[in-house]
Amino acid sequence: MNTRKCPSCGGEMELSISNKCLICPFCDTHIDVDIKDDDNTALLDEKIFDFLWQLDSLKKYEKVVEGIDSMRYCLNNLKSTDSIIDFIRTALITDTDVASEGINQERIDKIMPKIASFIEPDEHIIVYGDVGIISRGKEFFVITDKRSIFVNGKKINSIQHSEISVIRLNPNGGYPRWLLNNHNEFAVFGIGTKYRLLGAIAALICLYSWDARKEKIKLM
Repeated sequence: MNTRKCPSCGGEMELSISNKCLICPFCDTHIDVDIKDDDNTALLDEKIFDFLWQLDSLKKYEKVVEGIDSMRYCLNNLKSTDSIIDFIRTALITDTDVASEGINQERIDKIMPKIASFIEPDEHIIVYGDVGIISRGKEFFVITDKRSIFVNGKKINSIQHSEISVIRLNPNGGYPRWLLNNHNEFAVFGIGTKYRLLGAIAALICLYSWDARKEKIKLM
């Protein structure tokens, strides 16, 4: 991955998947560049991922690119679940529609009666994202250190990280939508305009799945 020092803060910049700029993940400085892609495997560790992404078709969606850039940063630079969790929790501090343990805790307290039967006593909620911004608390997802839970009204679906072998990136209306095992009922999307946060969540799920299975994950 092409990198250079950020002129503003000195942090390590990374190449956006659009190949039109270098981005500093620390202060969000952008530097315009024009670099040609190598291939899909240049994005992430090919020992962990099978790449089925159609990059040319994805690059036309600015917000999808933002999510992919964040996912790549988390997997290539942060590399561990603990570091990605810290990255996610930092992003949550200023957003009331998203929560984690101890951050916007009241949001989690309100939805716990719906999901309590799915969570084990030693399980930790990493992030809660409200998809139904207008009808809060009715459509949301919860990512824990063991599973992902998806609630739409009275319908609740749960999938353990150890069961995930495929993650499909669906540019729904030009916005990133991550489908676990390529199923619509396991969809990570929404949460306002935090597309970088969505990419970080996808990266976290990838690492949890890899840690549990030690088998390649297909990125579709």
